[in-house]
Amino acid sequence: MQKVAMLSTLFLFLTFAQMGLSVSKETVINEVAATESAQASISAQPEEENTVDLTVPSAEKGRLEKLLETEKVEGWWGLNILKIAVRNAVDQGVSPNTIVVLFLFPLVAALVAFSRQVLGISGFGIITPAMLSVAFLSTGGLAGLVLLAFILCAATFARMVVKKIRIPYLPKLSMSLWIVSMLVMIFLMGSPSLGLNRLIGVGIFPILLFVLLAETFIEAQITRSLKISFFMTAETVVLALIAYRIMSAPWVQEQVLLHPETSVMLILFVDYIIGKYKGLRLMELWRFRKMIHR
Repeated sequence: MQKVAMLSTLFLFLTFAQMGLSVSKETVINEVAATESAQASISAQPEEENTVDLTVPSAEKGRLEKLLETEKVEGWWGLNILKIAVRNAVDQGVSPNTIVVLFLFPLVAALVAFSRQVLGISGFGIITPAMLSVAFLSTGGLAGLVLLAFILCAATFARMVVKKIRIPYLPKLSMSLWIVSMLVMIFLMGSPSLGLNRLIGVGIFPILLFVLLAETFIEAQITRSLKISFFMTAETVVLALIAYRIMSAPWVQEQVLLHPETSVMLILFVDYIIGKYKGLRLMELWRFRKMIHR
């Protein structure tokens, strides 16, 4: 419970920090628009940026394409080889959204590794929260949470239904996923009637990733207790939300796109530093604090 509370606090901090940056940026844009009528359209730009789905390539020029056009590559080409490669790829039709996600995915993995190695928060490994963060990037935080909560409830219901059926493990898991898929389909069909219009445009990609977590959740219920599986799921989801907040920050996206060499080497260095950490985890220090102070 303490792990989930700590992660939730960190997520709320990142959320309010990102909201503060967005508000300050929008204020500056509105002031410029008030003095120069030719820039009146800029005031609507932050709202458009917040709705950009990085997981879907865009045919039109967006913020990242325009950013690459305004920044010139200078200096020795050997130090800018990734910058040149990124610009050549974009000129050939590769979406910068895809490039940014590929650059940010190792950052998310480093965050999960830090939470496990230093903080002592396990969750469901490293791949599941990293993939969930990309799914949240596609659906948005609130819509993704609603859909994920329903899928987890459907997984719990499916587990209860097939629990007493005496068949081998894999067929039982397959039957559970069948129930989850049918319930998710019914939920998406009825979402307009429930006023959940944001779920109408959700693609199959994030749904499959959420179902992947449901499979892991069902396995945890089978091999562990229901309480432990819920706590591990909560830790995984909060970790994914924190990673989603970091990935969706425009400043982070711009930095990894404009300075790919620095980003790649910095993430690799952080991974090495995390691996060299041999001390007690933060949760262990908290758990045994009374013994340590004696």
